[in-house]
Amino acid sequence: MIKMQLHQIAAIVNSQLVGKDVRIKGVSTDSRTVQPGQLFVALAGEHFDGADYCQQAVEHGAVAVLVSRPVEVSVPQLICDDTQKALAALASAWLQQCQAQVIAITGSNGKTTVKNMLYSVLKQQASVQATAGNYNNEIGLPLTVLALKPETKYLILEMGAGQAGDIAYLCEIAPPNVALVNNISEAHVGRFNGLDAIAKTKGEIYQALQSGGLAVINVDDNYHDSWSIPNGVNQVRFGRHKDADYRLMDNSQETVQVKTSDGQTIHLRLPVAGGHNLMNAAAVVAMAHWLGFSVEHIASGLSHFKPEAGRLQRHHFKQGGLLIDDSYNANPASMQAALSVLQQSPKPRVLVCGDMLELGETAILAHKKVGETAKIMGIENVYAVGDWADAVCQGFGDSACHSFCQTEQLIEALNKKLDRTGTVLVKASRGMRLERIVEALLAESAA
Repeated sequence: MIKMQLHQIAAIVNSQLVGKDVRIKGVSTDSRTVQPGQLFVALAGEHFDGADYCQQAVEHGAVAVLVSRPVEVSVPQLICDDTQKALAALASAWLQQCQAQVIAITGSNGKTTVKNMLYSVLKQQASVQATAGNYNNEIGLPLTVLALKPETKYLILEMGAGQAGDIAYLCEIAPPNVALVNNISEAHVGRFNGLDAIAKTKGEIYQALQSGGLAVINVDDNYHDSWSIPNGVNQVRFGRHKDADYRLMDNSQETVQVKTSDGQTIHLRLPVAGGHNLMNAAAVVAMAHWLGFSVEHIASGLSHFKPEAGRLQRHHFKQGGLLIDDSYNANPASMQAALSVLQQSPKPRVLVCGDMLELGETAILAHKKVGETAKIMGIENVYAVGDWADAVCQGFGDSACHSFCQTEQLIEALNKKLDRTGTVLVKASRGMRLERIVEALLAESAA
């Protein structure tokens, strides 16, 4: 983590130092979880001002505060114009003092899974750190960088985008040595003006690549040839296409063969289901192999990676059935992928779905398509909750689809009617918090 004198930080972030010079060990933006020795950065939002919580941070051990206005505290303070910009500048400066190669991952789907897969591979032979949880935005990414140890060899950064320009901003903080756009789909399309705008924003990650770096490109994606790759940057392509440098050869649900650029074949077994996860694995093979990792280490790392909670996570009912928790997030492409997993699971199959958020004007049609797809795939029952539940049932088209306004109503209906001998898939956007359904169903099964 960052260790630096306060006067050095003052120069980096162009701030005024009030009080004595001290040495800080780490940075926090949460006054409730500040650790002794840390610098508290008081961020300001639409409905809060972190400067109001400086005293609480000091009580938890902060030895200095970074604020946009003077505050009454007993520790030194740095006063600047914009604490968020200061946080970014400090992270950028700290990264330059470390030796880590930056591996940046973005895309509409699979960012976290690719990050976890790659971490599992690289950690076998090198020191590596990676984005924790959902720290992939303008606040979380600099905090991840500031937690970097100087001796770490690889830093894997997940980069999210909620609006145009977000990826470029994150890359200014941490210019990548290796960059991947995993795919482009309708995730967050409501915040953008269509898929082209999403692709343009995601593609900013390639423009930021350092000379001699690597652009990893999904050759199966519709936008694969739309990105401009800077001169002096290497390129490798992965996917099922015959022209892929790292070609996915086997499309079974849990095993995969990837043919490498030098003619080797890697046989992989993954601890997760889904054809989309095979593509995620192919991206990891391309990155790790280019970085010099052997096919044996790549195969071993991928076979032992741990999926994130709520991402096609499997639980078993005591009655013998299977519950697949994919409640962490959802968009049209990831919903399609999850339905493909459900289709190949034991019957009777039940889809429990909530709203896919931030789809803008496409929301009604997108949710109707979920119901249509579930019907075509032969899914026996659907339970939908949220503002767009009726659209899902309209698409499904018969009485085996049940819509609810409230999660509690859906849980009550499931506990009365659900056959726990088949397969249940639970999926929705993060804001729907459908992990509550997972917890309730497992609790009832254990009762």
